[in-house]
Amino acid sequence: MRKVWLVALLCVGLILVALAQTQQSSPQQQTFVLRYKGKPGDVNRYKSWFVLRMVGTFAIPAGPRERRMEYQSEATYLHKIVSVAEDGTLEIETTKESGKARIGDGERMEDLPDRPSKHVFKMTNRGKVLEAKEYEDGEVKEEEEEEEEEEEELPIVSRRYDPTRWLDKIYETAVHNIAFPEQAIKIGDVWQERVSQQMTPNCKVPISITSRFKELVKLDSRLCAVIQSDIDAPFEAQDNIREVTVGVKGRFTATMTIYFDPELGDEVQAMNEARLTLEMTLSSPGRPTLTVTHRLISRGKTIRLD
Repeated sequence: MRKVWLVALLCVGLILVALAQTQQSSPQQQTFVLRYKGKPGDVNRYKSWFVLRMVGTFAIPAGPRERRMEYQSEATYLHKIVSVAEDGTLEIETTKESGKARIGDGERMEDLPDRPSKHVFKMTNRGKVLEAKEYEDGEVKEEEEEEEEEEEELPIVSRRYDPTRWLDKIYETAVHNIAFPEQAIKIGDVWQERVSQQMTPNCKVPISITSRFKELVKLDSRLCAVIQSDIDAPFEAQDNIREVTVGVKGRFTATMTIYFDPELGDEVQAMNEARLTLEMTLSSPGRPTLTVTHRLISRGKTIRLD
């Protein structure tokens, strides 16, 4: 199942380092210039847990039908800095060391085979991901592109309208654009980013990211800066595929919280929760309108292993 790569994405920043400069004695007045840095060859290990639950409701003439799906995974990753450019851009390799996953309806679950996973990221020293590649059998894995005119199946069950793809792609775009500010920051400071993700020919999802320096806390004997990023992405559009009109409407929201150790220059822990509501309607001449609503919620946690 391809969705497992999201687990690696959730810890994309966890091999990086920050520079913190303290100017005042009061915790509320301390300022920090956060920059990701490190040297080639630096390696850290992280453990991640991820759970995804989905409920799909199908409104059809015979009455509503419901389908449930649950996916659970646990894995250990090695994060290695491959290179550091003069401008501070890092190339990072993430390799799954071991893992296990299960899928089912929440009550009846079956184990999935453990598959190797490797990703390479390039990111600025403020955390913006410039490039991400996934490798399979030593080759770069390209995302599957649909040939609309050759597609025989109903649009609503195609890869384009797969709700887990929507969760993956919107979250990926948001996480890749969470970055520290240029200037020094203190507790209470807020900064924003606005990006977008093209999901269908006529649906370009606007994504708003609001990050905040929430507080300083002690975690595992380390003083950590807590950075919370809230993501919001509402959408509504229509696509015409042959004689079928597909309407999409919904909203993606997520909160990502990292615990960053300014002194040692590392992320000690990261947590996230994401929610997606995706309503799709299919209408065509001479046929009743079909409405499908998917509700997804995912939760993840990553910790640094000493």
